[in-house]
Amino acid sequence: MDEHRLKCFVAVYEQGSVSAAATRLHMTQPPLSILLRKLEDELGVTLFDRSGHRLAPTATGELFYLRAKALLANLQTMRRELREAEQGARGSVHIGCATAASLFVMPGVMEDLRSSGLDITVHVQEGETGYMLQRLRERSLDLVISRSEYIAPELETRIIMDEPLQVALPPDHPQAGCDRVRLEDLRHDRFLLHRSPLGAGISDMVLRACQQAGVVPNVVYWGGETLPMLLMAQKGLGVAFAPQSFGQLAAAGLPRLVPLAGAQLRTHLNVVWPRQLVLTPAASRIRDLILERFAP
Repeated sequence: MDEHRLKCFVAVYEQGSVSAAATRLHMTQPPLSILLRKLEDELGVTLFDRSGHRLAPTATGELFYLRAKALLANLQTMRRELREAEQGARGSVHIGCATAASLFVMPGVMEDLRSSGLDITVHVQEGETGYMLQRLRERSLDLVISRSEYIAPELETRIIMDEPLQVALPPDHPQAGCDRVRLEDLRHDRFLLHRSPLGAGISDMVLRACQQAGVVPNVVYWGGETLPMLLMAQKGLGVAFAPQSFGQLAAAGLPRLVPLAGAQLRTHLNVVWPRQLVLTPAASRIRDLILERFAP
């Protein structure tokens, strides 16, 4: 049984005669009658009562009509979904995200998805950069958005959200009310820094700038996430460094971020994907949305 036979049966059922159905199907009557007979033989049932002047569906024919209509509708839906998947309008995308990407990139991506009408489900996983890049190579992830600057020949990297690095001070810090803070003003503070297990990250910039300023930082904490360090700074446990975008969270109980004077430190998020592997159409759509909205 194929789709053409289903359509022919439905046409005969709905038109009530072979001749009317043949006209609707743009075919002649004899081949349509033969097709119906073959369909009944294949199914081993009688679909129409032919004793009167008009074809009347049997109880079996009534049931088959319902099933045939459902099958044809499912086939049409499947074709549409496959076309959409081929065009990147439907599917699932797995993205490894730094916390900043989850906070400041993905909400915008989801807004764009909703406004564009794309039927794409996004699966986000946060984690350490090295682990996420390994999953990217294994094709467990489609894209990675990370903070560390990591260069590898098999990976394509584009910068998004280039922004200045700023400092979070405890509420009772002597420089807390200043518009700008020099690294020299922090020489007696406890530093809360990001560890950079892979590539160059925020701590590398801070330590290099401290060296240039003649400051030997007292690092008391190495962490992988910015938010815990900002909370520690708010509790007076040290000074922390964060991208300017985290200043949006000051109203949520996090400390105000203060620009650094003198040291022109900038950081950025990077979107990474395999260079030599073809992205799925849906993953390509998401990557393009990210680049269009956030790339400088």
